[in-house]
Amino acid sequence: MSNNNSNGVTGLNKDCYLPNFCQSETNLLMILVLELIAIVLALASVPVNANLFIYIALMSLYIQWIGLSSAALLCLLRRFQFMRRTVLATLLSLLVVVAVTLLLAVVAYQLNDVMRFEFFTNDSLGSVILKHVAIALVLYGLALRYFFVQYTRQHMIKTESSARLQALQARIRPHFLFNSLNTIASLTHDEPDRAERAIESLADLFRASLNAEASISLKREIELTRAYIELELMRLDERLKVSWQLDADMDEISLPALTLQPLVENAIYHGIEPNPEGGEVTITIRQNENLHIQITNPLMKTGSGQHRSGNRMALGNISERLHLAFYGQAKIEHVAENDLYKVDIVIPLPASSL
Repeated sequence: MSNNNSNGVTGLNKDCYLPNFCQSETNLLMILVLELIAIVLALASVPVNANLFIYIALMSLYIQWIGLSSAALLCLLRRFQFMRRTVLATLLSLLVVVAVTLLLAVVAYQLNDVMRFEFFTNDSLGSVILKHVAIALVLYGLALRYFFVQYTRQHMIKTESSARLQALQARIRPHFLFNSLNTIASLTHDEPDRAERAIESLADLFRASLNAEASISLKREIELTRAYIELELMRLDERLKVSWQLDADMDEISLPALTLQPLVENAIYHGIEPNPEGGEVTITIRQNENLHIQITNPLMKTGSGQHRSGNRMALGNISERLHLAFYGQAKIEHVAENDLYKVDIVIPLPASSL
């Protein structure tokens, strides 16, 4: 996943709700929608003696001309700063659609006479222009409404995701602080050098946590997780073993901040701390058409006196944030099997990051 998607609103101008007509994905969707409109309009207006398939083909060609020409002009205009102003961009886009429709209506009308098509039957040039401009305004008005609703929805998703991130950070930091301070206190007298390193690691971790954005690179997320593990190693020593299995593009892939670290914290809290003998946490990250993350820890047997019920704050919060960030396409599952507790995350990757 490229960092261009990190804001969760792909293809949008910074301050305007209009989509980016320079993107192939936007134009492909537009072509499909225009084709459906062409078929509907052709079926509704086909002359009695006309060949239906030829008429649909002509209607499709005409409407695609208008749509693609308008998209090309809007793509060119997008480089100018005034297209970031919502009202001005809306009016200009309307003007572009009207101008293109008017021009191509005149051209199509003239070609219809020359090539003797039955595309415009018993209509004057003025009535054709008036009718087609009116249809273009109605359809583009509906499109603008759709663009605005989508932009608003994505903005709300971004805002809600940011709020959930802040709530997650607020609930994680005290746990960081208390555990780390206990570790530092236990090392102060006997191992002052290690205590100093622990303070430095804690400072780095808190600084990164306080500055965490809504989306960060996988590499940065792993760095935060390693910093946390270093602090826990000072506290748990040989009781904690961590195995990393990494096979992914760390720089190009991004994900919501504090996705991996809270799950590792849960694994240590529930699977390692209660066990006097400790255990191993395994973190596997691999990449194919999706990003796969798996975290495993020893499963404490119920009734052993060591099981911690805890809460599912991290799992629930991360699941909701992944759902928001990837529009319901990301998955998070957890299962207990073979004396291991496993959390699996699957995050879809766009073609640009494969």
